Amino acid sequence: MSMAFQVIVRNRATQDIRQQANYILVNGNRELGEKFLEFVEYAFAQLAITPNMGKVVSSLSDMGTIRQWRIKNFKDYLIFYTVQEKWRFYGFCMEREI
Repeated sequence: MSMAFQVIVRNRATQDIRQQANYILVNGNRELGEKFLEFVEYAFAQLAITPNMGKVVSSLSDMGTIRQWRIKNFKDYLIFYTVQEKWRFYGFCMEREI
């Protein structure tokens, strides 16, 4: 059995990430927008390795325990996710590969 996790980014979450990158690009600069996308990818890679490191924000959801993790160098941006064997989630979730 593999202990690796697969990061699954739902369509809505992908749209949100692109929208934020575009906002930073328009209101900041190109380099900062590109850095945002790099740090989002880095955060996903971290969560795939250590998925339970995020702060628990809700454990009463029918989707399971919801956690949050900050995007490095972009402290106002959070990733909300759940770690599950079988998943059902509206945004971003992770699934264990068996």
